[in-house]
Amino acid sequence: MPILEGYPVINPAYMKKILTCLLFLAALSCQKKPKPAEVQTHLKKAMTEFLYESVNNDSSKVKFEVKDVIFFEDVNFYECEFNVRMVQGSKDTTGAMKARITKDFSKVNRKL
Repeated sequence: MPILEGYPVINPAYMKKILTCLLFLAALSCQKKPKPAEVQTHLKKAMTEFLYESVNNDSSKVKFEVKDVIFFEDVNFYECEFNVRMVQGSKDTTGAMKARITKDFSKVNRKL
């Protein structure tokens, strides 16, 4: 007496391979969400690199120090406000800068 008459029989070894592949793909697709401290570090680094790019990476002209950052995580980017110390010659000032940084920390769009 056939159990499933009219249905194809699937080889258990083949089914095991498919299940293994699906579990492997599921494990790869799950990315660990970074901790807020890690995000803060990456945001500070991205902003520092952006600021030095604006002076052609010449730290003899001006020095930047990103003191802290407050950020809001949106779908595709981080909305940030930085406190930045700038030293240029004998001038020393600290101010706030706003920027939007992509989730992969590769693009910085400064807001004026």
